[in-house]
Amino acid sequence: MMRRTLIDTRMGQVHCIEAGAGAATPLLLLHQTPRSVDEFAEVMPMLADGRRVIAMDTPGYGCSDRVPGRPTVADYASAARDVLDALGIERVIVVGHHTGAVIAVEMAAAWPERIERIVMSGPVYTDAAGRAELMPWFKQWTVAPDGSHLLDKWQKMARWLPRPPLVQRCVVDLFRAGEESEQGHFAVAEYRMEDRLPLVRCPALLLYCKDDPFASPERAAPLKAAFKPAREVTIAAGIFAANEAPDLFADAVLDYVRGAP
Repeated sequence: MMRRTLIDTRMGQVHCIEAGAGAATPLLLLHQTPRSVDEFAEVMPMLADGRRVIAMDTPGYGCSDRVPGRPTVADYASAARDVLDALGIERVIVVGHHTGAVIAVEMAAAWPERIERIVMSGPVYTDAAGRAELMPWFKQWTVAPDGSHLLDKWQKMARWLPRPPLVQRCVVDLFRAGEESEQGHFAVAEYRMEDRLPLVRCPALLLYCKDDPFASPERAAPLKAAFKPAREVTIAAGIFAANEAPDLFADAVLDYVRGAP
């Protein structure tokens, strides 16, 4: 049974859904750009077995408040901490996908005493070379007077997704975020991860998807070196792993959080 709430943060009200209860360390789920808590719709019931699981809409996305300007990864991480404070959660395991994984890194660097471990799904290392590689991918769309942007975005999203109903869900998230839908991507492409990794103190799981062109063990080698210990797992999925292959995604996360780091 899902519980919904709006939480006041430094970036406005943040929409969260919760499931599960128990003594195990809670999970905080952070989605990729430009998605929402819908990214975890299939896996939340699987993950909420004997533990509390919270998924939040990153500020600017889903049902959270829109955010003006150019928020940073540190801004998003601070909003996530505000959510934990409001929910009375002192220590957490953060599970982030793509943008969410980068936010998880910042949380681990900024508040190591509160992060037990993290799961980075689609881990991307953003040093100078990584930032230069990512930025050309991120262009902010605008509303076309004739509505042609609607079909354009559908067709582009369909290249990455296996089923039209999933395309529909992702396009809805994109258009809900509107003409600032790339804020999260811009934040990632400007994040100086190389300055933050020396501050992390927790273990991590690096979860790769074999059809995800943005993340690979070779590119993420500095992440593996920074988190001690670090484990690597690859599943048969693509960019939208938690929706495409929820059983595989949930099994990989649960196997990690239930066992030794």
